[in-house]
Amino acid sequence: MRREDFLREPVKHIKINGKLTVDELIQQFKNSGSFGAGRLSTACDIYEHMLRDEKCTVFLALAGAVVPAGMRSLIADLIRENLIDVIVSTGANMVHDAIEALGGHHYKGHWIVDDYLLYKYHIYRIYDVFVPEEDFTRLDYKLAEMYTEIAAEKRGKSLSSNEFAWELGKRLSDKNSILRAAYEEKVPIFLPALRDSEFGFIHWLHASREGCKDPLLVDAFKDVPQITNICKCSPRNGMIVIGGGVPRNTVQSAALASKRGMDYAIVITMDRPETGGLSGSTLTETISWGKVKGKADKVMVIGDAVITFPLIVASVLERLGKEFKRTPYLKRKNLLPVEEA
Repeated sequence: MRREDFLREPVKHIKINGKLTVDELIQQFKNSGSFGAGRLSTACDIYEHMLRDEKCTVFLALAGAVVPAGMRSLIADLIRENLIDVIVSTGANMVHDAIEALGGHHYKGHWIVDDYLLYKYHIYRIYDVFVPEEDFTRLDYKLAEMYTEIAAEKRGKSLSSNEFAWELGKRLSDKNSILRAAYEEKVPIFLPALRDSEFGFIHWLHASREGCKDPLLVDAFKDVPQITNICKCSPRNGMIVIGGGVPRNTVQSAALASKRGMDYAIVITMDRPETGGLSGSTLTETISWGKVKGKADKVMVIGDAVITFPLIVASVLERLGKEFKRTPYLKRKNLLPVEEA
């Protein structure tokens, strides 16, 4: 490269002249092209490209406490509008989705608080979000009953985590529930760390009940061919990762196993790469594995996903307009997993 190649595009300084729409603000960020503002504007461009690409399957990987922090309805709406095709989530996020679907709530709290006082009042803290203990208790017993009902219907047949999630969604009536939306729209929702959440301990409650001879069976290995086949059948694949961890690893490993590699990738994280942990690992590092293509449209946004992801969605929806309708490629081709009788 020549010297002049590095000096092609001057920074255009951000101007706020009166009222701006979300996308107008993002365009100002794009003019600057610098730091987090530049990365955020790039993420908006990439998500727009994913949605306009008629042969792209869009994966959303969810880690961290984004559901209790307020993104539940946003994700459910994206499912219903066909703007997300596959979800891979921690079990914990879907536990908190189920808490609200069963009438519970998350409350605005504060990170500076006497945690022993919260303990005395039976209130759980997730940074600055509070959850009353009784909401978890209600969840435990309601879901234990659902487990028993599902086990009786399946008669010893083991379920993938996606099949398990759909069975829960079938039994929830809240339209704002992610689980319910995924069931109704037949959007796969994989929970690779299912046991490492309240779902696992509810299973213990269900299985230890007197007279329980045939407990619910969930086979984590059944997820692998299902999610790998989704990647394999998709001409192109894109991922939006919130956080990282097991959900990110699951999506990327499916891209590797299918020998597809991601064509589009957005990672929103606040973690660092130096520890070798997947939540902070760079997208360039994933190229060495073949999980993301070398020429993929990709960006890492370093920031709080509860701020950045809604901005990305709002900006892209503004660009697409109200008339934009999307039918995912795998739905058009009838290639997604189906609900088994």
